[in-house]
Amino acid sequence: MAKVKSERHHWWPECVSQYWADSEGGVHWLLPSGEVRRATPNNFGVIGNGHLIKLGNDPTVGSGWDTSFEPEFQKADNNFPKIIEWLNSLYRCDPPFERSVSSRLVVNPVVDEQFAELIECLVSLAARSPMHREQGVALAEELGGPLPERERNSLIGANIQRALRNAVRNLGGRGKAMVIFSPEREFIFGDGFYQNLTVQGEYWHHPKLLAPLTPWMSVLFTRPVGYSTEPRLVTMVANEAETDALNYAVQVYARNMLFYRSERPQVDEAFTCGRHKIFANDRNLIDRLIYEIPGVPPRDPNKDAMIDLLERYSER
Repeated sequence: MAKVKSERHHWWPECVSQYWADSEGGVHWLLPSGEVRRATPNNFGVIGNGHLIKLGNDPTVGSGWDTSFEPEFQKADNNFPKIIEWLNSLYRCDPPFERSVSSRLVVNPVVDEQFAELIECLVSLAARSPMHREQGVALAEELGGPLPERERNSLIGANIQRALRNAVRNLGGRGKAMVIFSPEREFIFGDGFYQNLTVQGEYWHHPKLLAPLTPWMSVLFTRPVGYSTEPRLVTMVANEAETDALNYAVQVYARNMLFYRSERPQVDEAFTCGRHKIFANDRNLIDRLIYEIPGVPPRDPNKDAMIDLLERYSER
């Protein structure tokens, strides 16, 4: 059995991070302390052997039992450039952007293959994010305390290696997407962002995800419990206040890293605490936007209770 070589694995793939470079080719990394570091995009979002499961007794020496799940993300990375180019070409509304959300929604046609590729690209960012990696080891450390680094990394890999594959199979190319453009204010990205992907993936009930793909474009994806299939894809142009609210969500879910192109965000205490957190309830802009998507029925308290029960069961 051939040994697996050590590699630099990107949880923020270069095919996406390249869009965050400013006029001088650099990206800014903002830490919870307020310190800012700057480098080329390919030097950010890297974990050494992050997608490698090492099972040998000596972590410094490879073994025939080591395995890499980096190929799980190859299809998404191959598709990202054309997906981002396509999303940038979508029809969107004209100013003013202070009017109601419903009046700013523009329906765009999409074929099955294109929509399925979009979903896989979005989910791939969630599946390999540091936030999701922490979820892969959270229960073990809650029950038994901190693990040695080698055991910790191996457990993370074992728990998340099939998350993307399972989630994509579970979603089956179905759901709703809103492409959000921000011409007045830049989006930010982080080592955590709004999403509720489970470690198992195949038990992802009522998936919700908002992924900033470029400083001017984010994509909101969901598959409600009940909804009309069409339209599957709409665009919306956000105003400054809405972009700020969506950036706040990144600060809530991030832990150690906020990335931005040229507009440094005002750091909130949700980020300075240095923990991956989630919204305590669904009374936030992202959830409100979900219910603005045509074909998503109004909020039903009975369905909310059922969804909460399913999510608690899937986290066991």
